[in-house]
Amino acid sequence: IAALILAQVFKPKHPILQTVSSTVDGISTNISLPYEVQLNFTLTLQMLLKNPNVADFEYKTVENLVYYRDTLVGNLTLPSSTLPAKGSVLLACPLFLQLDKFVANLGDIVQDVLHGKIVMETKARMPGKITLLGIFKIHLDSISHCNLVLGFPSMEVVDQVCDLSTKL
Repeated sequence: IAALILAQVFKPKHPILQTVSSTVDGISTNISLPYEVQLNFTLTLQMLLKNPNVADFEYKTVENLVYYRDTLVGNLTLPSSTLPAKGSVLLACPLFLQLDKFVANLGDIVQDVLHGKIVMETKARMPGKITLLGIFKIHLDSISHCNLVLGFPSMEVVDQVCDLSTKL
């Protein structure tokens, strides 16, 4: 019975990497026809990192990638650190994005602007490990995938849907 109780207490739980909210700041736009659009802004992601385990979670570099129409337009790297047992941290992660510099076909941006919304996608990955009783190392990999819809011209986040997954 004691072994079963210990197995339940020390069973590895999925660490959480979640985009809690996102805001847009520092907007700079310039539109001149035909097809010259400059769109620069800062997308700040509020990232929640949470460790539900009874052991510290040592995570490696967290990489957060931002895509526009399947084209990488920004990335953010958080340094390696440790989340204490049963602990969490909320991080503000600002990314400066220059969509006009990364998108080959500016017609897509013009089309989105004319429709009043810009759809962005974020993908974040947090690999790490927990060490139980100082000898058992368990590797975990948390992944967050979010779709953000920014209204135009307000550039406010009007919709956000996120999926979380963890690999043991």
